[in-house]
Amino acid sequence: MSLGALTSSMVIAVLAFVAATLLVIGTARLYLEAQDKRRLRKVIAPIVDVKSEQSRRQKLQASKRLQHALQTLSRLSVPEDGWQSDKVRLRFLRAGFGGPTAPRTYYAIKTALTLIAPVVLGVGYDVLNPGERSVTVLAVILTFAALGYYLPEIFIHLRTQARVDEMRVVLPDVSDLLLICTESGLGLDQALGRVSQEISRSSPMVAAEFQLTNLEIRAGASRSTALRNLALRVKLEDLSRFAAMLIQADRFGTGIATALRIQSETMRGQRMQRAEEAAAKVPTKMLLPLVFCIFPVLMTVILGPAVIRLLSIMSDTPVQ
Repeated sequence: MSLGALTSSMVIAVLAFVAATLLVIGTARLYLEAQDKRRLRKVIAPIVDVKSEQSRRQKLQASKRLQHALQTLSRLSVPEDGWQSDKVRLRFLRAGFGGPTAPRTYYAIKTALTLIAPVVLGVGYDVLNPGERSVTVLAVILTFAALGYYLPEIFIHLRTQARVDEMRVVLPDVSDLLLICTESGLGLDQALGRVSQEISRSSPMVAAEFQLTNLEIRAGASRSTALRNLALRVKLEDLSRFAAMLIQADRFGTGIATALRIQSETMRGQRMQRAEEAAAKVPTKMLLPLVFCIFPVLMTVILGPAVIRLLSIMSDTPVQ
């Protein structure tokens, strides 16, 4: 064997030995680090569990204190009789607040806005305007108290109406999607789930309502009960007719696709009628802005120069 070949073999052997040594050292270090991490987790786990338990207890105590404060405040403004009845809860359910504590929270906020906030604002107004008369401060307090009493009512009404308007706009599309799903071979339950997924991007509220209906059916409620609850949660006449149609089709065994096709055509016709009605109201609604805003400006632009010219001529005419 030549000297060059022997040298090359030795170099390759040395490099292979170094590579194997580094591989073994790296594997051993990884193994030791994994063991250290396991031991560290065993040491830290009880501490983390204690901290998480303490944090959970603190959150629970804070929630209890908040519930107690809300209960104390709500006692000052709840109705005398029947404030926990189904009608009151249905009112908040139609506004989108389905939690069991929604009425109590609402009345607590109403109490705070009616009693606490006006007093604080009145005191602040008195501090910023020390020379102001007490009658003015009292008027400020009463004004903010009236606003605090009626603003929650207005908010609930507007939120309920917004949900109704959104359902009215989206319901024809929901009916068309249900028709497509049922004609493609899906059952009503699967169609409701599919439609709620498809409509979630354009209208999360409508998707949530139909998803809740589907969950009620899966939980064991009958279709008629779930559909009646859907119509009850959103006070809309079109939705009530839609639910009644599905209930009758399911009860008498008629084809749901045929009923949905008729209902879809009816809803599209009604939507077109509402659009035509809104378009017919536009000239009447534009009359007041036209008379009180546009017409005076137009008359000023047209007759203004003539009036100015006439006044200048009359001022230059000598008096006889």
